[in-house]
Amino acid sequence: MQKQLPGYSGGYPVWLWHRPKPDLRRSGHLAKGSRAVLIEVLLPADRILLSDFDAWHCVLNRWFLYLSEKEEKFWEAGAPKDYHLHGRLPPELERELKASWERIFDLKAIAGSDWTTGEQYIQAVAEEIYLFEVARVKEFIAR
Repeated sequence: MQKQLPGYSGGYPVWLWHRPKPDLRRSGHLAKGSRAVLIEVLLPADRILLSDFDAWHCVLNRWFLYLSEKEEKFWEAGAPKDYHLHGRLPPELERELKASWERIFDLKAIAGSDWTTGEQYIQAVAEEIYLFEVARVKEFIAR
């Protein structure tokens, strides 16, 4: 967030769904029967950071975020087997790995890559949400 949002002051991020709007009728969001609240907010674009939800898992799992099969094969030929399970890589490969993670913010590149296989799920983070930015509040019980 520090790199991507000029006004970011270091606060904890608030995670949001950008698109598609989550279908809360489906299971998987909360335990069945749980009481919950959906809060819809309208935030200015310069205060949110969008990223690809599926590609974010590359960061979480220390995977290289490739954009083509050719790039994937090139990376896997040079990286140690199971590198993501065994800690750090040699410095040059570690830099390449972390640089690939910056791609989670390039939504167009990911949408046109071998990575995306269907609908693209976009998440967002913001540092703050003000009360006047809350557009709707809806209570529900998870199914």
